[in-house]
Amino acid sequence: MILARLEGRIWGDSGIAGLQTCSTWTGKDGDGGYLAKFQAGARFPTHAHHGWEQIFVVAGAIRFNDVEMRAGDVLQVEGSDIHEACALEETLLFVAHHGGIDMLE
Repeated sequence: MILARLEGRIWGDSGIAGLQTCSTWTGKDGDGGYLAKFQAGARFPTHAHHGWEQIFVVAGAIRFNDVEMRAGDVLQVEGSDIHEACALEETLLFVAHHGGIDMLE
């Protein structure tokens, strides 16, 4: 089991304007999970994954390509699904992924 307590979370700069991340677990070969805090209007550039990615919207609203998501929505992305993300308002996500990522812009 892996426990990531609220009081132990360390948020860091992602290198993308308006986006902070907090790792919840890291595995082998690019596997892991993290929380992502987007400011309204923040954009994660176009990218693809080597494996799957699952995104749960904890709070807020965000758009992945043409798909708008709100709190409680879950999106499963396959490695061949090229996408970007743009926060429509302040948004908190939980993301789990298998494999690494290729930034395409």
